[in-house]
Amino acid sequence: MSRPLVALPGAVAKPVSDRIQIKDSADGLESFDLLAHGNAVGEALRAALARPSAVGAVVLAAASPPTDTALLERFAALKIPTLVLLGTRDATVAADSGRRWRSALPACNVVLIYDAAHDLAAERPQAFADIVTDFLSDPGAFLVNRRSSALQP
Repeated sequence: MSRPLVALPGAVAKPVSDRIQIKDSADGLESFDLLAHGNAVGEALRAALARPSAVGAVVLAAASPPTDTALLERFAALKIPTLVLLGTRDATVAADSGRRWRSALPACNVVLIYDAAHDLAAERPQAFADIVTDFLSDPGAFLVNRRSSALQP
């Protein structure tokens, strides 16, 4: 993970910030990864569209695909590796969101974090941090977790 992670408001868990260089803005950065939670997803997609050659990967937590289909189609054309994290107990995000993200974005990985509701980073911080850091270490080769073939318990 040589790129800093630009975390949009409310998206960082302590175990992630302990392992990754976190920035609150992409200003002055040559390359970076993006992390957004919930309603900040549209902002993350627009940021990636504004500087596509600078964005290495995008992590979207607890988010439904945006209703702005034109925005989603423009982002999908970039083929930026994307990780979508959803909680198995999330009552806020529609249950079919993972399928919708996966069908909309060709370079999308969807991971369900067991026993987490909408605030994944706070409810399951270690699982959240492990998955995010593993994905960002090599987004093109992401296989849920390199250390184990099991999903995060």
